[in-house]
Amino acid sequence: MNHHHETPGESPEALDKKGIALWNAVKRTLQDVGPPTSGRSWWVSYSVKRPLHDFKQIPKLLKKALLDFRANPDDGEQKITVVDGFKVTITPADDLHDLEFVFACASDRDSTGWLFEMMQTNIQLCIDEKTHKIAKVRSGYPQWWLVLVDMIGWGLSEFDQQIFNDCVSIEKSGWDKVILIDPRDPGRYFEI
Repeated sequence: MNHHHETPGESPEALDKKGIALWNAVKRTLQDVGPPTSGRSWWVSYSVKRPLHDFKQIPKLLKKALLDFRANPDDGEQKITVVDGFKVTITPADDLHDLEFVFACASDRDSTGWLFEMMQTNIQLCIDEKTHKIAKVRSGYPQWWLVLVDMIGWGLSEFDQQIFNDCVSIEKSGWDKVILIDPRDPGRYFEI
C-alpha cells in the first residue's frame, strides 16, 4: 500500500509512479543544461500538484525555461511555472558547482495530509482494487485475507494502531482479514 492520488474520471495513480520518473527527468535535464556559463550556479527545486498536465513535455519545457533564465538571470529567488501543476524555484547558490543548475529538493503537494486519512483512503483504494481483481474466483475459497505492506504509516506504534482502529472506518468488502505489515520488520503487523 502506497500513497495514491485520485483525479475525477481517471484511475487512481500511485504518487511514486510519476514522481520517480519526474525526479529522474529533472536531474537529467539539469545535467543536459551543463556547466555554468556565467561563473555562477543556481539551486533548482520543484513542486508538483496534480493533476499534472503535459507530463511528457516537462523535460523539454523545463530545459527551455532554464535556458531562458540563463539568458536573462535575475538576482534572488525566481519562481517559474513550467506547466500547470509543475513549478520550479531557482535560487542563487553561494558556491560555483559543476553544473549551472543544481538539484536542491522536490515537493509533492499531494503527498501531504493527516496520516490516518491518507492511510484510510489508500487502504480503501487497495481493497476496492483487489476485490475487483478476485471477483471471478472469490467463491472458490472459503476465506480471503488481504495483506498490505504499509508504505505510508511505516508500521504504526501499538498506541497508534489502537487509535487507528477506533477512529478509522474501512469497508472491508467481504475480506475476512485486512492486515498491515511494517515494511522494516515483517514481524510487526496489525489487523484492521
